[in-house]
Amino acid sequence: MQHRPRFTFPTDDWSPNDRTGAPLDDVLDELRRRHPDLWVERLTAVRKGDDHNVYFIGGADLRHIVQVDTDRDGRPPFIIEADDRVSASEPAETVDAIEARLSPSE
Repeated sequence: MQHRPRFTFPTDDWSPNDRTGAPLDDVLDELRRRHPDLWVERLTAVRKGDDHNVYFIGGADLRHIVQVDTDRDGRPPFIIEADDRVSASEPAETVDAIEARLSPSE
């Protein structure tokens, strides 16, 4: 089980009410439907030019934390990182890739 960590870099909670207006919203909505205790943190840009399109996803019923990088404002491609790194463009494909890394079969 993975509890929400305290990151050593600045992040903000990304609640279900926070929206990008892009396909990432559909991805996170579906993951939250599957995992009601899912949490999402978004990297906070500290300096001008910092990338703030980086999200960390986990939950109490999940084994791992997954990092998801998006293009500008939550648009694909999505780069999904855990123990490996994959790229996805479609929301359903992205959900499956994240899901497989949040709670992999051992």
